[in-house]
Amino acid sequence: MDAGHWYRSGPNIPSRTVTTPECPDRPSGGQLSAIKSSSLRIPTYTVELPGSSSEYGVDPLILGTLLDDRYRVLRKIGQGGEGDVYIARDEQLGCDVAIKAQFPRSFESSQTYFSAASAIEGELERLTFMSHLPGIPRVLGDGRYGLNKGRYIVMELIDGVTVESWIAEHHPVSAVAALSVVAQLCNILDGVHSEKYVHRDVCPRNAMLRTDGRACLLDVGISGKVHEVNPDYRGTPYYAPPEQYNRESRLSPQVDVFSLGVMLFAMVGTDVPYGDLEGPPDDATPPFPKGLSSEMPEGILTLALSMVSFEPRGRPDGVAEVLRILGRMLPKLGEDRPPKATQPDSTMPFRLGLPLL
Repeated sequence: MDAGHWYRSGPNIPSRTVTTPECPDRPSGGQLSAIKSSSLRIPTYTVELPGSSSEYGVDPLILGTLLDDRYRVLRKIGQGGEGDVYIARDEQLGCDVAIKAQFPRSFESSQTYFSAASAIEGELERLTFMSHLPGIPRVLGDGRYGLNKGRYIVMELIDGVTVESWIAEHHPVSAVAALSVVAQLCNILDGVHSEKYVHRDVCPRNAMLRTDGRACLLDVGISGKVHEVNPDYRGTPYYAPPEQYNRESRLSPQVDVFSLGVMLFAMVGTDVPYGDLEGPPDDATPPFPKGLSSEMPEGILTLALSMVSFEPRGRPDGVAEVLRILGRMLPKLGEDRPPKATQPDSTMPFRLGLPLL
């Protein structure tokens, strides 16, 4: 990644490709996958995004397209809030990369479509700004494609699985495996928060585990600056805290603390906080109106409930505080592999002393 350099990419500023000395040391096979059936009860939604390929039945990129005489599009692997995601082959460096491309133009004017690129350009800015942070995928380049000049970002391809599919495979996840995921994400978010950003969309679909158990955090497309007024209502249902539905609230790290708490319940329990509600909760509604049937150990349950408090001030004072509480519950360096370890094994970074990538 182009470490330490921040730049704005827009209509009047030429796009460019970051020159890297070697192919990112990641085998191919990264994926974005839909959650499988499991015992976790979380309502699902089908959301049609304006201009998305699912709505208009076309892909924004034809498989086999060569972008900027370098990136050969191989296959589509998913869809984010700002665009479709593909695996492509970097024919200069001989490795696979991930490409996030602006949704295809539909019925809007050329000027409207060109202006809509600001969303993916904003994500590019934030990704580049966070380029030095461990656990955030590296940006390798960017450019435009097609007659309508849609924007795209080239990123490191993560070799691993989404936490969403990992939960579906192993649910209910053991307490130590779940805490290991949350602790790693706390370490990543501590870096994000130190740069005065709030992720705003921490959820199983936006987190991955590499094959060696190390976590990474995806999709900073709707992240915002700490203390700024909440810009919109976007986020993932049930993982977004109540204040994220309030346009007058100000962003704080406790937004991401709430999301991590929901992830704990999603991994270990059978329900998520406020999961029976049809809309945002109010301060009179408890997280589990019908009672909690989780078998979480008491210490973890106490922490998880505090993390999903309705009021931000009722939650731990940032991810560093969550880490402090988790410290005594995490695997120790040199410990043996758990008898029923998950694959990938989220405890491995702690047992083997592996740093975040």
